[in-house]
Amino acid sequence: MKTLYFNEKGKAEEVLKLGEKPIPDLLANEVRVKVKASPINPADLMFIERVYRVEPVFPQTAGFEGVGTIADKNGNADFPDGSLVAFRHKNIWAEFANIPKEKIVLLPDSFSFEKAAQLSLNPLTAWALLDELKAKENEWIILSAGNSAVSKLIIQFAKNKGIKTIPIIRNNDQKEELLNLGANLVLISDDEKIAEQIGELAKTERISGFLDAVGGKITSKIIKTISANSHIIHYGLYDDQNTEYHSSDIIFKNLTIKGFGIDAWMNSKTKTEKKQIWANIMGEVIKPDFRMKISGKYSLENFKEAIIESRKIKDGKILFWMD
Repeated sequence: MKTLYFNEKGKAEEVLKLGEKPIPDLLANEVRVKVKASPINPADLMFIERVYRVEPVFPQTAGFEGVGTIADKNGNADFPDGSLVAFRHKNIWAEFANIPKEKIVLLPDSFSFEKAAQLSLNPLTAWALLDELKAKENEWIILSAGNSAVSKLIIQFAKNKGIKTIPIIRNNDQKEELLNLGANLVLISDDEKIAEQIGELAKTERISGFLDAVGGKITSKIIKTISANSHIIHYGLYDDQNTEYHSSDIIFKNLTIKGFGIDAWMNSKTKTEKKQIWANIMGEVIKPDFRMKISGKYSLENFKEAIIESRKIKDGKILFWMD
């Protein structure tokens, strides 16, 4: 099978190689999937280039998420041959992938490949982050990296729950799109008045949480101005700078600050809870008006162009598309 792999860490378009290797034997708990599509996510590039929660074992096939069809169910009656499935595992940028059965999400045949390719990571993360915040109807939440794929999903999920969102972005280019998705107020991170704007809102409205994918100075500002008893959840590392605050900022407002990882969150759920979570997410995502934009599709052979484009694109995912 064709596969995109790397033998050392480095810039993805430079260290990735396209080659062929034997399809590995199935383990007892695995099924084999013919991969149809896989997105290029920030986590994929971090895994290849920098530090990530999973360490590569060289030669390492890249890619963590995708959609495909069951090619070998390995005797498992829960996965009929040819059925459409989404998954998040390792070694996905290849023509075939062996996936543990517990990481397979069975989809209706009507589910679009474009949405299904992106289903297993970002929608689950967005849903879980909202669940962790426990925000109530008509309460506000703040989102750093407001134009990210995760934030755009949070905005749509939150709107359907009656929760108001404040995405923070770097410039006004995507303000209109975020408002159209359902955001209630869009703020600019470099605006000197951002802390004042949040502070004024907090005087009359309940800001129950802050979902932070950035860190650094913007997070320091928001911690100082957010409502009392709010929850701050860090789930991303876009800014290399430290977040700074005084203990009094936390103590006097009884703030809760925690880190978040999607695997730990999912591992805390029972099998029944997981089934319900996926049913809820699919019920939202499958709706025609739920937006998960695609900005381009590339073959594995054109991986260099695909990765270069993924670094430029600020609106929509780049997919590897395998016919």
